Amino acid sequence: MQIEGSGSQRTARVAAVKGFGVGALVVGLIALMAVAAFRETARPKPQQVATTTEANRVERPAVTAEEEAYARALWPIHAQVKQDAVKMTFAGLAYKMGDIKREAVRQRVAPLTPAFDSAASALNKLHPPASIRELHGEYLEAIKLYREASVTMVKVAVDGRDAHLVDAQLLSEKASGLTLKVGETLWPGEFKPN
Repeated sequence: MQIEGSGSQRTARVAAVKGFGVGALVVGLIALMAVAAFRETARPKPQQVATTTEANRVERPAVTAEEEAYARALWPIHAQVKQDAVKMTFAGLAYKMGDIKREAVRQRVAPLTPAFDSAASALNKLHPPASIRELHGEYLEAIKLYREASVTMVKVAVDGRDAHLVDAQLLSEKASGLTLKVGETLWPGEFKPN
């Protein structure tokens, strides 16, 4: 008979534990639903968000025909400069990761210096309207910085000093900031890499 009593006690304990578990689960679900309901009601209504966004939005002035023509003429130059800047960056990364040797850095980056010279020459042939002359100057500065970065990076092939890569990266970063600024002004919404 003792055996039956201990079995009954065990069954009672298992039932109590199951009951407690189910109760805890129910309480947890209720708490989760309460938190979800609270968060849902605390969010601003979509209409409120749209109103706030509309109130804070600043309209861009319409571009003039001259500005549009300049932006169209600059686009192919801009596309090539971006492509050459990416090539230069990838050459530096490949070198640092050990994928290429110093001589390969020179072979990949040295041809970019005359490409940046060509871009600067093409840019100098454009005649920006007065409203965007400052942007024109900033873009020219960016091309010069990229050119200087390419010359600096090639020096790693001569002596293998990583300081050249660091200096080139700083120049490229500054140039990239300028090209992004000009791009955002002339071509808003242009794809920007991470």
